[in-house]
Amino acid sequence: MVSPSTFARRSAAAGAVVWVLLLLVASSDSPQTEVIHKIVFFAILVIVPLGLAVAGDNFESLWLYNLVVLVQPFAAVVTAASFFVSMGMRAALLASAWLILTGLVALFGLSRLIARGVYPLHELSIDAGLLYLPVAAGWLVVYRFGVQPFGYGETIILLTVVHFHFAGFAAPIIAGANGRVLATTKYPHKLFGISIFAIVSAMPLVAAGITFAPVLGLIGTLLLSIGLVSLAVLALGWVLPAVCSTGKRVLLAIAALASCAAMVLACLYSYSLVAKILILKIPTMAMTHGILNAFGFATLSLLVWSRHKKE
Repeated sequence: MVSPSTFARRSAAAGAVVWVLLLLVASSDSPQTEVIHKIVFFAILVIVPLGLAVAGDNFESLWLYNLVVLVQPFAAVVTAASFFVSMGMRAALLASAWLILTGLVALFGLSRLIARGVYPLHELSIDAGLLYLPVAAGWLVVYRFGVQPFGYGETIILLTVVHFHFAGFAAPIIAGANGRVLATTKYPHKLFGISIFAIVSAMPLVAAGITFAPVLGLIGTLLLSIGLVSLAVLALGWVLPAVCSTGKRVLLAIAALASCAAMVLACLYSYSLVAKILILKIPTMAMTHGILNAFGFATLSLLVWSRHKKE
């Protein structure tokens, strides 16, 4: 019988095939929006099931986890379909499938936390990633409904959706997965604590910067950069030597370097918003920061950690 985590990995593989097919179909008249749509599709079809495979370690017997893993691919397909329906009530109802799924994911994260307690810190980081995911889904429903609360533009809302799928969901889970390996070695505990705190606490600040004040976004971006760079140092210095597979070490090294490069671009962009100086445009950010973060850091890391516990 297939285990839930194996099902989640297979769902991610099937999702990757669906995503490739979706690359051939336009979902927007705007090239800029189209690129961001494709990143959202990748998040719901591939990143989330891979993250669930990592988070389910030691919780595979929990009925809620089994339900989440089973529902995820159906919710992802229905949600993707909402992008090919005109914005409005019907599109929002289709996208609500993702809101329901992520609500279940958050309940799973809460059940992990209650069953285990606050410690260890690396598992708390994974809990945070699971709990942040419904925020992405909520804004996704708003986006497909076609409303712009508080005067936010469609692009800003869409970027918030992307932010909470990758920085909010994937990054804390990846940090936690690294922590599982670090727990078996001697490593700088304070540096890891700083990394987890920075990654988890940066999420609301970056989101506030996107929607409210650019200066908050800059502070959040700098904090997230500290967290991810610290995680990269830990990964390169302590995690990689503890991983037996050469191939996995290479993937983790590329992921660590990609996250650092992505955050340099994010800091430049956030600074440009505060200083009102054009340094990087949104399409450029999507093609550089977005790709480095989505396919370099998140995908490579989750590919490794979703299978590492099986070794």
